[in-house]
Amino acid sequence: MIKKKIFTPGPTQVHQDVLKATISSDFYHRSAEFKEFYSGLNSKLKKIFLTNQYLNVLTTSGTGALEAAVLNFCKPGENVLFINQGRFGARWGAICKAYGLNAIELPITYGSAAVADDLKNVNLQGISSVLLTHTETSTATLTDIKQLTSYIKSNSDAIVIVDAVTSAGSIEFRMDDWNLDVAVSASQKGLMTQPGAAIIAYSEKAMNKMQENPMPRYFFDLRKEMDSFKKDSLTTWTPAVGLFFGMDKACDIILTEGLENRWKRTGEMAEYFRKTSVTNGFGLFSSSPSDSLTALTMPDNIPSGKLIKAMKEKYSVQIANGQAEMKDKIARFSHMGDLEMNDFHELTALLLDELNQLKGN
Repeated sequence: MIKKKIFTPGPTQVHQDVLKATISSDFYHRSAEFKEFYSGLNSKLKKIFLTNQYLNVLTTSGTGALEAAVLNFCKPGENVLFINQGRFGARWGAICKAYGLNAIELPITYGSAAVADDLKNVNLQGISSVLLTHTETSTATLTDIKQLTSYIKSNSDAIVIVDAVTSAGSIEFRMDDWNLDVAVSASQKGLMTQPGAAIIAYSEKAMNKMQENPMPRYFFDLRKEMDSFKKDSLTTWTPAVGLFFGMDKACDIILTEGLENRWKRTGEMAEYFRKTSVTNGFGLFSSSPSDSLTALTMPDNIPSGKLIKAMKEKYSVQIANGQAEMKDKIARFSHMGDLEMNDFHELTALLLDELNQLKGN
């Protein structure tokens, strides 16, 4: 029987040492011990994001951190550009519109990645912020945000805000080297911890804008978070203490392996899974596949839900369907979390057996 059971692109398979750390913590979150711990966690996460700038950990989902990014780094009445390559790119626009921002959409065909040429017809001079998604989880598509950011910075003064939820800790992501202003991630993806905590990192330029931004905010006011950390090495509000300890252990595991080694290993698992799946009769949905996860199409118009149902009922293996209009058109498989190459050897063998049975029916 297959040992690992969770191949969804979030939550991902939780490492057993991370799980133990999550449930064994009993620190008071205003104690001296927690101050020392949180300062250390902050430093470790900066090594994962590859940044020397500002970083806060929030007790919320990834979407909550996306909203925090909009509230703190976008001003009322501003024009912002969001690139829509899928459900999470579209989410940027929905959050901006909820707060009355003039959100300009740059639509990209689902399964394709935006490139600098796509921005040439956009008047970037009138844009204050550009909202990007590094890995579009709904389509398993990777965007070259380094290239896009370089183009944006060369043609405007806009700040670049990146959804790195399905990137940080799994695949190459270099916040400072790529000149990103804001980056958001969450506990349940590359950090192989349970859902419920998010990370937001931001540059000096973004911080300065945050300080004089009149946008109303309370719980997600990063000015408070920054001041609280600077003054006391604490969070402003009550943190999810267990999740913080889980993330700390996950950082230890990743940094002990070596961040670039982790990226390389994730890429090797993804490449093996993609090649083997195509050989076995599946198709790849994305023309720019991410190593964080893979979206497969089914042969013979078989609904992906049938494969997902069979894997869950027979082997207790959980994989993800497509979302919204992509439901039953693709199946999505994570390469993040506590997974190894042997897990994909086992998984691909089972998928081939189930596909042959579905084709026979």
